[in-house]
Amino acid sequence: MTDETEIWHLMPVAILAILWNLAGCADYVLTQYGVAPYLQILTQSNAEYFTSLPAALDGAWAIAVWGGLLGSVMLFLRLGAAPWVLGVAALAMLGSAGWLILLAVPPLAEVSGLFGVAMIAGAAGMATFFYLYARQMRVAGALG
Repeated sequence: MTDETEIWHLMPVAILAILWNLAGCADYVLTQYGVAPYLQILTQSNAEYFTSLPAALDGAWAIAVWGGLLGSVMLFLRLGAAPWVLGVAALAMLGSAGWLILLAVPPLAEVSGLFGVAMIAGAAGMATFFYLYARQMRVAGALG
């Protein structure tokens, strides 16, 4: 793709994706390591809930946030594999959100209310958006 046909929104979206996924990675690390000042932001029941998730869900959460960050950096670098990595991250995030909302005992809504459900659904929506965007940029020829 030449400079004349440059897609102007690719870099702003890639930077937004990197920042979004950095926040997700920070949340993951701070929760996994049980950083007290961070967990104090949450209610006691929320902190206990998120620090005692099953290993499979922890794994899916890790794939979602770290894969999202890797895919976002790949999008920034215009690498053709970015949609694949972001797709895997989005699937992991959708699976995590689905499990927390529909299958967890207790369900997320019971612990965190509608705000918690909206947050996790929003995170899944953002992961899906970044995947679809990267896929479209690949189709448009903006990625290698």
